[in-house]
Amino acid sequence: MNKKFTRTFLLSLLFIFIINSATFASINIEDEVSAYLLGNFETGEILEGYNIHEPMEVASITKIMTYLVVMEEVEKGSISLYDKICIDDDITRIKGSSLNLKKGEIFSVEDLIKASIVVSANDATYALAKHTAGTEGAFVRMMNEKARELGLDTAIFFNSTGLPEAGLQNMMSPKEIFILSRYVINKFPQILSLATIPEINIPWRNYRKENTNPLLKEIEGIDGLKTGFTNKAGYCLVSTIKVSVCDEKHKDFRLIGIIMGTESEQKRKEIGKKLIQYGLDNYSNRIIAYKSVPLDVVYVPKSRDKYIEVYPSDDYSIIAKIGDNLDIDIKIDENIKFPLKELDKIGKMIIYKNGQAVDELNLVVHEEVKKERLFLAVFRYIKDLLSAISSRIVTG
Repeated sequence: MNKKFTRTFLLSLLFIFIINSATFASINIEDEVSAYLLGNFETGEILEGYNIHEPMEVASITKIMTYLVVMEEVEKGSISLYDKICIDDDITRIKGSSLNLKKGEIFSVEDLIKASIVVSANDATYALAKHTAGTEGAFVRMMNEKARELGLDTAIFFNSTGLPEAGLQNMMSPKEIFILSRYVINKFPQILSLATIPEINIPWRNYRKENTNPLLKEIEGIDGLKTGFTNKAGYCLVSTIKVSVCDEKHKDFRLIGIIMGTESEQKRKEIGKKLIQYGLDNYSNRIIAYKSVPLDVVYVPKSRDKYIEVYPSDDYSIIAKIGDNLDIDIKIDENIKFPLKELDKIGKMIIYKNGQAVDELNLVVHEEVKKERLFLAVFRYIKDLLSAISSRIVTG
């Protein structure tokens, strides 16, 4: 037995109070990037994207994978955040963004991780790779093995930093960057604390450099993640923000934005901001059901009470864009075996977005449901039969 359960889930009504001239605008950044992606951290759903499957140079976005490999070795106990690393000649020769490391200086793993994430220091990153695996070559093998483990099939790494390597550069697709970023944030959320450190300031070394992420000062709540640049890669950015809400109809969620191949630092900032702001203006995490609130009262003819409250098996929310139509359909199982105990399944609800089924959730009961007694069933049958006969006589 099916019962169509349609509430006012049309988002044009749900979100009418925030509709404005920008709401339905498209992002329109395809001509200014080689690729972009906007995704939901919690579910992995890709909300907006362009050229997301194309492998491309990732520059220092590489350091997200470097961070992961180092932190997993810390987790295993192979190395410690408090290990001391003595800087050698080899490390001081690394080019590009740096911590200006000098031979003989000693830094902890923790401090070098911070420099790698905050100011994209290549020398610090290289030092971490050597300390973790003995050589950078061995570390790069660990990076590529991790990529295969995560299903990043087109990703390839030639070094730990993202610098050009004999004409070659580290490659990933934007979708793979998204998968990797979700994995790292989920497993090591402390990276977000590192990624929001405003600057690295070491007065005794006369060193001060600001965080490379241009959105930290542009959008309140941005807490990650990594910049990148080489001539081939262009100016790239992986950004993320937790969207917090204060009402009962919505739930917090996290957006991840990726832009690749912009032409300048200024463009990276402008387009990165535009992508995240588009997500903030157009998407929300809409609560569809609470597990503690009955979804509906359904007719179950073979039950003793006939009308039964049904509940979702869990709280449920869905990321929806303004203009999306949300709908749910309740389906009650045909062959229910009585009695039903508390939290037994009685059916399912199917969630539709713009007419397409996107998910489903079990429906349960919150109290015992017994089968109708035999004599009551017989009595009701006779009563209904007599009523039908009487109706025919009257109308005849």
